[in-house]
Amino acid sequence: QKKLTDGYKPRTVQLILGLARQIINYAINNELILNYTNPISKGKVKMPKFDNKQIGFLTKDQAKELLERLKSKKTPLTYRLTVLLLYTGARFSEVASLTWDDIDFNNRLIYFKSNKNGNDRKIYISDLALDVLVELFNEKRNDLVIPASNGKQLIQMPRQWQEIVDEMLPNNDKAGKYRITIHSLRHTHASWMAIAGVSIMHIKE
Repeated sequence: QKKLTDGYKPRTVQLILGLARQIINYAINNELILNYTNPISKGKVKMPKFDNKQIGFLTKDQAKELLERLKSKKTPLTYRLTVLLLYTGARFSEVASLTWDDIDFNNRLIYFKSNKNGNDRKIYISDLALDVLVELFNEKRNDLVIPASNGKQLIQMPRQWQEIVDEMLPNNDKAGKYRITIHSLRHTHASWMAIAGVSIMHIKE
């Protein structure tokens, strides 16, 4: 409880307690300490509850406005990343690691390798995403589809993206779990699919 009142988030407190429990169990199991019962095990300490889900998503009008703002501010890298994230539903790391071998222009497919859930997949390339990919192909410097300015793999979205979104959406920076962030582009893609009538199982895969 003290950690929570000190300003730690519930998830952080969970991780601290979990690590402490593992350390104590290791010491007991390896007889590093004797005649001792783990005070954190078997529910003796109540774990704080938390909701770590980000559920905000963009409407199609908001997405259109965002892309127009990114274009008007002449931020081609940020604009292109946003288009690819929005119209593939992929994670940032997946888009950042795409190579030209993953792009099938003939069949209009992007191949995403196995992710943390273990499922590889192919995503249809929308018209807007195709325009972006053609531009990137004509400017390509190496095997990466959308490299950083130094030619290496991107680590994160440029900071200006969040600034532009917060500027566009009133009180977005105070919206908590409803705040539109980079990960919201993935939620937006899935939400649009659900609104269009795509089955939940298909979206999950």
